[in-house]
Amino acid sequence: MGDTIEWLLSLTGQLEEWILGVADAWWVHLLVYLFAAFDGFFPSVPSESTIVTLSSLWSSSGQPSIIFIALAAWMGAWTGDNIGYLIGSKVGADRFRFLREGKGRTAVEAAERGLQKRALVFLMTARYIPFGRTAVNLVAGAVHYPHRNFWPRSLLSTFVWAVYSCAIGAIAGAWFADHHLLAITVALIAAVVVALILERLIAVLHRALDRRAERREAEKGVDEHEEASDADSPLSPSRGEDSPV
Repeated sequence: MGDTIEWLLSLTGQLEEWILGVADAWWVHLLVYLFAAFDGFFPSVPSESTIVTLSSLWSSSGQPSIIFIALAAWMGAWTGDNIGYLIGSKVGADRFRFLREGKGRTAVEAAERGLQKRALVFLMTARYIPFGRTAVNLVAGAVHYPHRNFWPRSLLSTFVWAVYSCAIGAIAGAWFADHHLLAITVALIAAVVVALILERLIAVLHRALDRRAERREAEKGVDEHEEASDADSPLSPSRGEDSPV
C-alpha cells in the first residue's frame, strides 16, 4: 500500500512538471487561439476548459501569461464567430446534424427568436448556453443578419467571455497556489458549475424579457383597438366634415 501511494505521488509530481513545461511553451497561446476559433462553428472543441486550466496555472505558478491567454482567447473567439457567420450565410444551419436535433435544434430555434427580438442581449448570452454560440453564429449568417451589426457585438461579447473564463481559472488557482493539479481540478469544476448557473439565469432572463415584450404587444393591440373604436363611434366627426370648434 505504501509503495502504491509513493508511486501515485511520484506520478502526480511528474504530471505537474509536464503541465508546467507545456504551459510555458510559446505555442500554447496559438493553441488557445485555435481552440477558441474552432469553437465558434464546431462546439466539441474544449476552448473554455483550456483557458480556465491555463489561467489557474498562471495564478498558482506565474505561467503562462494570463494577458496573452486572454488576448488569444478573445481574438480566437471573435475569429470563430465570424467564420461561423460566414458558413451560415453560405450553407445555412440545417446542414449540421448536431443542430437538427436535441439541444442543438433548441439552440437554433432560440437563436432565430433572439436575433429577431433582442440581438445584442442574445449575442452576449448565447455563448454560455450549450450549442448556443455555434447556433447563433450560423443562424445569424443564415438569416442574413447584417454583418455590420454582428461583428462589433461579437467583439464585445467575446471580450466579456474571455475575461470571465480567465477570471474563473485565476480565482481557483489563487485558492490552491501550492497544488497545481488541485487548482486545475477545482477551476474546471467551478467553470462547469458557474456555466450551469448562468444557463439557468439566462433562461430566466429571456423568459422575463419575452413576457415583457408580450405585455407590450398586448397593450399596443388594446390601444390600437380603442383608437379604431373611437374612430368608428357615431359621436366622432363624420368623414369629410369639420369637427366643431
